Amino acid sequence: MNSRIIHGVVVSILAWLVCGCAPGIDAQKRASMDQAQVHHIAGVEINAFAMARTAVLLTGADEVTNLMITKNEVRGSFRLKGKVCKTIGGCASVPIDERGYWLTASHCLDNDAALIYMPSASGEQQAVLARIVWKGDRPGQDIALLYAPLRDGIVPVDVSHAIRDSARIICVGSGIAADPLSAGRVIGSGGATDGSLTWLEHDAPLTAGDSGGPAFYDDGVLAGINVEAGTSASGKIARAMAIQPSMDEIAQLIEEDWRRQSASH
Repeated sequence: MNSRIIHGVVVSILAWLVCGCAPGIDAQKRASMDQAQVHHIAGVEINAFAMARTAVLLTGADEVTNLMITKNEVRGSFRLKGKVCKTIGGCASVPIDERGYWLTASHCLDNDAALIYMPSASGEQQAVLARIVWKGDRPGQDIALLYAPLRDGIVPVDVSHAIRDSARIICVGSGIAADPLSAGRVIGSGGATDGSLTWLEHDAPLTAGDSGGPAFYDDGVLAGINVEAGTSASGKIARAMAIQPSMDEIAQLIEEDWRRQSASH
């Protein structure tokens, strides 16, 4: 599993950086949503649900001014440790705790610096520094925990403790490289021998900009964090991979970090 994840991530990111979004990916995503015929998640209109429970993750920078995010473009003056830099953007993150803890894919944090962009209803464009609490370091453990205070209107989600075979899932990406929403079904699952995570395969069309974003079940419960795009540069849909971490382990990491931060203040 590890080699598949790494290969898929590298190929997807290179394809996006060199060629841009896969041809027809927006059409594939819209078709998947039309086929799913889903307009609400957990009783909330789907776009409103996605905006309140997902954020764009800008990587490779820890400061930004004059931010402007549109489809296929991220503008701003980005800095990393005080020096002018560029960011690739293109990832997503999902909140899982009201105190400000988020899940994403660890490969999104290779530069060890990230900003979380949470757009407001007024259209204000700003991003806050995301502190990296923990990154998975075991084989196939492409998952990471971040801290960034939640903006008003951002709602943490519950994480599933079991894979729902053949269940419908709705994926939410960054919306930078392609339309953010796509739909599919769980088509396979497995897990690590140490019980630290469970992986699931699904057939929702994704692209590199969706890395770190959530796959939700219909009731709004988080099925997993997308780590491998399921659409190649040629536009052919393949299996996508998402990871469901052990929430006992994540909860312990959160409590330990919260105690440390509280003690330091």
